[in-house]
Parts: sequence; C-alpha cells; structure tokens
Amino acid sequence: MRTGIVKRAGAFVLAAMVAAGAHAAELDLPVPGTVVYPGQDVVSAGLSTRTFVVRDEKVGLFVADQGDLHGYVARRTLLPGKAIRHSDLTLPDAVKAGTNVTLIYRDDGLVITGLGTALQSGQEGETIRVRNTDSGITVSGRIAPDGTISIEG
Repeated sequence: MRTGIVKRAGAFVLAAMVAAGAHAAELDLPVPGTVVYPGQDVVSAGLSTRTFVVRDEKVGLFVADQGDLHGYVARRTLLPGKAIRHSDLTLPDAVKAGTNVTLIYRDDGLVITGLGTALQSGQEGETIRVRNTDSGITVSGRIAPDGTISIEG
C-alpha cells in the first residue's frame, strides 16, 4: 500500500515540475544493497537498480552506470536504496596511516632510500607526513604511483 502512495506522490511531483517548466528524466540508477561505510568498496557491497525522477540539471550529479563505480570507495556512508552521487565516491588510499613505506630522495643522480612510517593516509600524488624510522625525523613527501614516498629537498 505504501509503495502505491510513493509512486503517486512521485507522479505528482513530476507533473508539478513539468507544469512549472522544469524538465525531468526518469532514470534507473545503481543503488547500494546494504549500508556502505566510508572507505569500503562500493561494488563489493552489492548493487541493484532503482528508478528515480531527476531534474535535467541534476542528472550529472548521480552515478548512472554501475561500471563507473569500479575502483572507488565510499567517501561517506551510503544507504541502501539511495542514489549515489559522484561526490560520495573517492579513490582508495594508496598509503594508509601507520603503515611502513619506502622513502626516496633523488637529486642530480644521487638516490637515497630509507624506511618510514606514514603519519597520514593519502592517494597517489598527495603530499603526506612520514616519520623516518632510523632518525625519528618527520618529513613530507609525495606519494608515487608505486606507493613509495618521494622526498622533495
């Protein structure tokens, strides 16, 4: 019974938008099947589709294809049955706080490597703080594609 009320209310909203000159589209969007917490893979949580009425100018805010979700994790808690916005997603961290990382310093053919502990989590290309395991000094470096930390001198 409640489903019928919701469908009628949705039809009423759509009719009101069309009457007001706003254009809307009826879209089948991917939705999480269970609660997805920040940092969790969205696809592995299980997805289904649900039909939504979305104003034309808002269509680009939402993920329209399940394929667009591969490789992403939730930036915030995603609720089952709710549409997923692009802003709700982020790439997974390449380096996690507390993990051991390799520090690399390069300058004019000189390469120095060392071990450190990441003090922050981050994605490829971000600058994070790392504590040098040998000296205890905290340095900042950029996360390289292979997960090493490039120290800028």
